[in-house]
Amino acid sequence: MNGCVHDMKMSELANTIIETIERAGGEAYVVGGAVRDTLLGRVPGDYDLATSLLPDEVIPLFPVVIPTGLEHGTVTIVLEHVPFEVTTFRSESTYSDRRRPDHVTLGVSLEEDLTRRDFTINAMALKPTGLVDLFGGQSDLANKIIRTVGRPEERFEEDALRMIRAFRFMSQLEFSLDDLTERAIAKQAETIQHVAIERVAIEFEKLLLGPGRAAALQAMLRTGLATYLPHVTSEVMGRLAQSPLQGVSTENVWTLLLDAGFPQERLRVFKRSKKQEQRAKRLVALVRLEQLTDWQRYTLTDEELLALNQMTGRSHADRTTLAIRSLKDLRVGGRDMIAAGLKKQEIKEALHYLEQHVVSGRLENQRSILLEEVSKWKNQHET
Repeated sequence: MNGCVHDMKMSELANTIIETIERAGGEAYVVGGAVRDTLLGRVPGDYDLATSLLPDEVIPLFPVVIPTGLEHGTVTIVLEHVPFEVTTFRSESTYSDRRRPDHVTLGVSLEEDLTRRDFTINAMALKPTGLVDLFGGQSDLANKIIRTVGRPEERFEEDALRMIRAFRFMSQLEFSLDDLTERAIAKQAETIQHVAIERVAIEFEKLLLGPGRAAALQAMLRTGLATYLPHVTSEVMGRLAQSPLQGVSTENVWTLLLDAGFPQERLRVFKRSKKQEQRAKRLVALVRLEQLTDWQRYTLTDEELLALNQMTGRSHADRTTLAIRSLKDLRVGGRDMIAAGLKKQEIKEALHYLEQHVVSGRLENQRSILLEEVSKWKNQHET
């Protein structure tokens, strides 16, 4: 299903939820990022909805409902295999831990619900009959401004992660920060240290993937927020902003950070997956090379080679031109090594030797040639 058709389907299903809730006497709206993206002409990744009904009033209205967060008023409605989060209008109390509200009150008005949101561009509500925009979000979209709902100091005190989210939206949307918002970040930057590093890493990843990365990183430096990212020095931030690497994806975004001088041994501090770490370390050694050797191409997966081509803008030959694509393609194997008289501990080393020589073109992948080479290798290792 292409993006346009998928978006139409998602939008229709969201409207079905709204109409069903309204027939039951409630109100319902699409809220948050889906409204923002729709107004920008972008395809929303998902649709979240807000309703005046309580979860136990919503659940009987739909055949498939998952109680994903009843304490926060949230259920997930599944229509035609598509999940939609539906949350009761709510207000929130103080945030003692700077992340979660101490108390959530359900059953408030739409206005109170929208008031608790982070930025004006994310605090609009939409249904088929029209848009609800209480805080100038549409105007800020038109003017390409990131502005908090209400006083920025209060929004950032509630959840300090919102500061780095501001820069993430700067990068993704190529917007600018409102002056009051930027000044509040500069004043409260150190509180980002109270946020779990996993949450920071997710937002930082999204920032690095955006087309406005350079401006967002410079703004992070300007406000001092960058100072509180672990091991990310001003030099690293400067190189990140000026990096020539392009076509960066979620899978290889940490290569960008390593290439900017972030210490490899510190990558674990962001608590990304081992697979992401290993890929970043493999690719960073190669992104600056004009050409790859056959062995370097061989050690990369097809995915990694494609990522390298996209990031560098160069076209390294793909792996199909190699003499072999894996050890299994060698015309000899472990049994041949045993037959040649190799000891158990020598077999892996000998096969690796043959593998390197075939890939680099120093040996043809012919059984007779490889067996002869094994015999030579064995004799050399016995002397």
